[in-house]
Amino acid sequence: MNKVERMKAVFENREPDHVPVGFWFHYPKDLSLDERAQAHVDLCREVGTDIIKVMDDNFGQFVTQGITITKPSDWRNIRLPGKDCSHYQHMTELVKRILEKPGGDAMVFPTMWSPFKIASFTYLCAGSTDQQFMEHCKEDPESIKEGVKILGETLREWIRDYLEIGSSGIYYSGQFSEPQRFDEETWSQLVKPSDLMVLGATKEMTGKYNIVHICGEVEFGFQSSPRRYTGYPGDLFNWDVHRTDLSLEEGREVFKTPILGGLDNHGVLLEGSLEEIREESKRVIGAMGKKGFMLGADCTVPATIDWARLKAAAEAAAEA
Repeated sequence: MNKVERMKAVFENREPDHVPVGFWFHYPKDLSLDERAQAHVDLCREVGTDIIKVMDDNFGQFVTQGITITKPSDWRNIRLPGKDCSHYQHMTELVKRILEKPGGDAMVFPTMWSPFKIASFTYLCAGSTDQQFMEHCKEDPESIKEGVKILGETLREWIRDYLEIGSSGIYYSGQFSEPQRFDEETWSQLVKPSDLMVLGATKEMTGKYNIVHICGEVEFGFQSSPRRYTGYPGDLFNWDVHRTDLSLEEGREVFKTPILGGLDNHGVLLEGSLEEIREESKRVIGAMGKKGFMLGADCTVPATIDWARLKAAAEAAAEA
C-alpha cells in the first residue's frame, strides 16, 4: 500500500499493510511561505509519516484581526473579511504549495481551530483577557453564540475551498470542553453547536475526512473532557491519553471510529532512548491492533525534537 491507500484503509476501518503514523509540530515564524511548505513535505518524506497536517502557526489569531469586543452584544455585529482575510490567503497558498511539491505523496489536512477558540483569541489579540471572554460568556451567552456562529460560517467557506483545491479533509482542534471552562450542559448549548457546524462542511463532500483532535489548553493548565465529543462527525479521533481518564481502548468504544495516538508527547518521545521508543510503539500497536488505528502523539511535539525519535516510531510501526 502507498500512504494514501494506507490511510483510506484506516478511515474505512480496514486493516492496512501496517499501522500508519503521524507527527507534527509548530514551525518557526520566520520561514517564507515556500520554506514552510517544503518543511511540511520534508517531515513526511524523511520521517515516514503517512499524512501531512498543515500547521496553522498563527493559531487562527488573524481571523478576527482588528475586531475589539468591549461588551458581549458586540459579537452580534461583527464583520469578518471572509476570503480577503490574510490568514485565509496564507493557509490556502500554503496548502497549494504543499500539494504541488514532490515527495509528500500523502493526504493533506489543514488545521482548523474551533470557532470558540478563535473567539477567545479575539480578546487576547485586542489586548483584553481570557477572563473577560469567560465573563462575557456568562453574562450574555446568546450574543456569544451569535458571534461564534458568524465565525463558524466563515470557517465553513474556507474549508470548502481547502477541500476543492485538493485537501483530503481537515484536522480540527476542538477546545473548551475543559470542566474548568463550562459544565457539560453549558458546553453542549454554547460550544458544541459551532463545532458541529464547522465539521459538517467536510461531510458535504464525498471522500473527505475529519480528524478531530480534542485539545486541552495547556497554557492554562486545563485538561479536556474527551467523552463530550461522543457522536461528533469525526473519522479519526485524537486526545491526550496520558492526562485524561480515557484510554485508547476505551476511546475506540466511546467514539466508535478509528483512533490516532498512543505516544506521550511529553514522555517517551522526548525522554526515552530510540529503542524504548520502538518498544513503546510496538506495545501500543500490539494492544490496539492494526485495524482502525494510527500511531501518533497526544498532541504536537516540540519543534526542537530530533527527527530520529519520530523515525524510530515510524520504523517500529512498519515492522509491527
